[in-house]
Amino acid sequence: MNPKIFLLLLAISILSCSKKTEGKAVVINKDTLNRTIPEEEYEGDESEMLLKELKFPQTGKDVEAFVLEPCEIKMKAEGFLNDDNLKDIVIVLQNENDNKDSRATLVLLKQETGGYKLQDISWEAVDPEYTESGYQIYTSEEIYIENKVLHIMLQSGGGPAGTRETLYKYVNNDLVLIEMHTFNAGAGSHLSSDYI
Repeated sequence: MNPKIFLLLLAISILSCSKKTEGKAVVINKDTLNRTIPEEEYEGDESEMLLKELKFPQTGKDVEAFVLEPCEIKMKAEGFLNDDNLKDIVIVLQNENDNKDSRATLVLLKQETGGYKLQDISWEAVDPEYTESGYQIYTSEEIYIENKVLHIMLQSGGGPAGTRETLYKYVNNDLVLIEMHTFNAGAGSHLSSDYI
């Protein structure tokens, strides 16, 4: 090999491997996820409000006292959940301005004084009605109370067929998931699961 070419390649290699101490850009990342926004900075209207931002009352004269703006009742069940022989109510609330928003499931226990007490709120018991891409998750949804057990039945008829039934019961004054049954079918196969 020609010594001139060898020296040239060696010089290029040395120069490319040398450290450059010229100015480096400094990037500072701030965590803005947990930053609270003061009331006066929020200028959005009710149509932009998410349900998880709402503060539900702890007690109310009737069911409507728990249906805050921009909520609407999507599902409702009435029956006996605890041992006081007073009919309790479970409602699923949906944002009337955004069907992709999380849905709140509120468990309202009837009080001897005549009003209702907000016993539990769940954001996972019932999925949003639609995905972010506009696909309806379940085409049939039902809740009911039978033998002191809350049943939530969700069925999908569009796309992959499937069902999910969850059962909740009061145990030591807490509403607890006691069973879940799922069935999904599609592409020539099916899957069934029971959690007890």
